[in-house]
Amino acid sequence: MRAYTLAIALILLTATSAALGKPTTKELEEDLFRAKCIGCHAMACNRSGPKLKDVIGRRAGSVPDFTGYSEALKTSNLIWSERTLDSFLEEPGKLVPGTLMTSAGRIASAKERRMLIRFIKRADSSLDLCF
Repeated sequence: MRAYTLAIALILLTATSAALGKPTTKELEEDLFRAKCIGCHAMACNRSGPKLKDVIGRRAGSVPDFTGYSEALKTSNLIWSERTLDSFLEEPGKLVPGTLMTSAGRIASAKERRMLIRFIKRADSSLDLCF
């Protein structure tokens, strides 16, 4: 009975937040990706930066149809995980000296890095602007 009451409370809280126009976590993550990443990256297609779909578990610098990698990233032997993405987003040049992703791509906030990584893991292609 207690779990049932908790479930009802969560549903009502979610519905109330939506009714008040309060953005969901998913919407906040999408907005953050749009603000910080979409200038160079999309999920399903390469832009000036490589596509990010299925990046977790992939070797850095290995998207076959992307040719804009720095030599430093291609030879880094780095495997993308939540931890390596977090470190890279915090300070790209510290994790991979010589990377083309400059400090302009740096995400100082740990909370924002976690949000972006959740968005990337979800592989949400709603923002794909392929050109």
